[in-house]
Amino acid sequence: MPPRDGSDLEELRDRAIAVWRDWLVAVHRPRRIATVKERNELRERMSRANVNLAAGFGYSMAVRQDGRIACSGLNDVGQAPPAGVDGDFVAVAAGLNHSIALRRDGSVACWGDNDDGKAPPAGVDGNFVAIAGGGNHSLALRRDGSIAYSGLNDLGQAVPEGVEGDFVMIAVGHDHSLALRRNGNVACWGENGEGQAPPAGVDGDFVAIAAGMFHSLALRRDGGITCWGRNVEGQAPPAGVDGDFVAIAGGGDHSLALRRDGSVACWGSNLSGEAPPAGVDGDFVAIAAGGNHSLAVRRDGRIACWGCDDGGEAPADVAQLNAAPFMTEIVIL
Repeated sequence: MPPRDGSDLEELRDRAIAVWRDWLVAVHRPRRIATVKERNELRERMSRANVNLAAGFGYSMAVRQDGRIACSGLNDVGQAPPAGVDGDFVAVAAGLNHSIALRRDGSVACWGDNDDGKAPPAGVDGNFVAIAGGGNHSLALRRDGSIAYSGLNDLGQAVPEGVEGDFVMIAVGHDHSLALRRNGNVACWGENGEGQAPPAGVDGDFVAIAAGMFHSLALRRDGGITCWGRNVEGQAPPAGVDGDFVAIAGGGDHSLALRRDGSVACWGSNLSGEAPPAGVDGDFVAIAAGGNHSLAVRRDGRIACWGCDDGGEAPADVAQLNAAPFMTEIVIL
């Protein structure tokens, strides 16, 4: 057999490399796809863990593992009874000075200020799967993807007849409302004076949303955050915030984001220590942002607080609050 010349050897080498490359793709591509899918599913699941705690303006609430709700802070209109609220709850939400909680059976309990009908004492029956509380209005997401409203509608933030759609998540600011569509886009309505609720909505590949007082946040599938609305304190940078985040929360003039490693990133106003620029280290699984304070639940069910404590909403000594563990699992109704 005559010896091969250089071109033949190069051709053999190229073929061998092509076979090797095809083998690598065949072996590793399914693994990469599975890894990405697992990461995305984890982000979507963890982004919904925030339903276990809520921070209002001067008060805080969190669901305990037994379904009861613990409350601290201002209770001038009954929004945060010191004895807590008994029940079989799976989610809680705080407005300006009213509170709502989702029972395991899909009905909603309400307490606190009921001006404009935002928190009817008798509660609201229904087949709900998520709730949100705003300045003077409340939202509840039905299992079929439509949204029910109660409360003030002077700026179109709480349409009495509700909103039909294929929504999977809701969030509420002071006078604006957000809803995440199944396709990853965000619908907005209500007050838009600061650009917090553009009527055309915000398109993107989002997996979670959050609303501050006059700003809005959306968590992208890649772990970064898109922001819009008021940014006077840096709470909603137009360029967004890059990172490997799994959950977000919007407060008065500050924002929080939970990293995959359990630490919390903070930006915006830090007047009362609610958003330390260096963030907060820990093994957290859920976060909430109030008017001037912040909350986080650790993986072991203990709660941490920082920021303003004028009304007892963010006590430095949380031993009493942590007497019984808080819910860390996400109950999907």
